[in-house]
Amino acid sequence: MATRKTALQSLWRGVCNVYMQEYTVNSKTGRDEAKEVLKLEKQPCRLSFESIKSTGDANGAPIIQQSVKLFIDSALNIPAGAKIVVTQNGVTNAYARSGEPAIYKYHQEIMLIPFEDYA
Repeated sequence: MATRKTALQSLWRGVCNVYMQEYTVNSKTGRDEAKEVLKLEKQPCRLSFESIKSTGDANGAPIIQQSVKLFIDSALNIPAGAKIVVTQNGVTNAYARSGEPAIYKYHQEIMLIPFEDYA
């Protein structure tokens, strides 16, 4: 079984870091302050991109959207609202999880959207 998992993960060319926003009380001011905390580091992964043509159009031109899917180990827990920074093929981008993951025996698939801010 480990051989199948290893074979699948050998196709993954990216790495990702997962961050969450946590609040702590500032001892000087007594106020809650948000801090970005690294939860998972350098996790092997793979991004898959798909262009989707919309049936609607804007000013007579079809709208084309891009769908981004993350493939990563099924044992990892990536919470909703997490910031996921992926580096693949020399390009680094920040994403957020946009829905519930599809979890399979050896991997999970998570739909991503561009990261804008913590929820």
